[in-house]
Amino acid sequence: MKPLVIGLGQCSLDILGQVDKYPALDEKAEMNSLLVQGGGPVATALVTLSRLSVPVAIVGAVGDDDFGRQIREGLFQERVDCTYLSQSPHSSSQVAFVTVDAQGHRNIFWHRGAALPVVPKQLPSLLTDSVRVLHLDGLHLETAIAAAKLARRQAVTSVLDAGTLRPGIEGLLPFIDHLVVSEKFSRQFLGRDDPEAAIQGLLGYGSVVVTVTMGRSGSLSAGKGVLPFHQPAFAVEAIDTTGCGDVFHGGYIYGLLQDWPIERSVRFAAACAALKTRALGGRTAIPTLQEVESFLLCQDEHSSPEAIG
Repeated sequence: MKPLVIGLGQCSLDILGQVDKYPALDEKAEMNSLLVQGGGPVATALVTLSRLSVPVAIVGAVGDDDFGRQIREGLFQERVDCTYLSQSPHSSSQVAFVTVDAQGHRNIFWHRGAALPVVPKQLPSLLTDSVRVLHLDGLHLETAIAAAKLARRQAVTSVLDAGTLRPGIEGLLPFIDHLVVSEKFSRQFLGRDDPEAAIQGLLGYGSVVVTVTMGRSGSLSAGKGVLPFHQPAFAVEAIDTTGCGDVFHGGYIYGLLQDWPIERSVRFAAACAALKTRALGGRTAIPTLQEVESFLLCQDEHSSPEAIG
C-alpha cells in the first residue's frame, strides 16, 4: 500500500529501565524492569499512525551495528515502510538510555549516532504520488529543509516536531504548515515562559497552526482563522511519559488526514498521548483507533478544548 505519510528524521533504539527513585551521584539503583525497543520522534509518530491503520514510510539512516538492525526490525514489525531507511557502513546508530521513576518522571541520555539521512532521489515522485503529509523533526537540518522545500513546491502538508531550539531552525520554519513544539522550545524561542506569546511569534514564520505541548498542563494552539484554545491533558494513571510528544504528533497528523477541525485533531492527539502512558516504553501502549475512539467516548465535557480570552 502506498504511504499517505512520510517521516524524515530520527529513529533510535531506546534502552529503558524503571527504578523506584533516582539515586544520588556515585550511587546505584536496581531497575525493576528493563525494556529495549525502537524510539525517536519521527519514527514513533509513524508507528502511531501505522497502529491507526495509516500507511507510512520513513526516510532516515541507521548504522551497520546491531542497534541499527534492531531499529529496522522494530519498524518493520510495526508495518512502517523502510525502503528509504538507509544503512550507513562503518557508522553508529542513534541510541538512548532512559530511566523512569515510580512517579513517571524520566531522564534521557542519548547519542545521535554517525549515520546521516539523505533526501532520496525518489522523494519528488513519492510526494506527487500518494503522500499527503511530510513529518519532520529537524535534527538533521539541511536535509529537513531540502525535504520541506520540496513538499511546499508540491503542495504536500508539512508538520514539524520541534522539541529543542536548534541553531539554524529559523531556516526551516517558513516551510512548515503545522508547527507542534514543546514547552521547552517555546521558552527558548521567546526567552521567557509565555506559551501564548511564543505561539504568536512563531505564527509569524507562516505556519497555519502552532501548538505548544505542555505535558500535564495540556496544550495551547492558535493559527490562521483559529482562535487560541487550550486542550487539557486527560487524567490517566501514567506509568511512563516517554514518547508522549511523538505519539501526540502521530495523532495530530491523523486528524489532518481526516480533514478535521484543528480542535478535534488536537483532542484526538491528546487522547493518543494519554493512552500511551499506560506502560513502560515509547511504543508499548500506543493505542489502536478503536481504543482512542472508546476512550474519547468515555470522556466528559471537561475534556473539550477551552477557549482563551
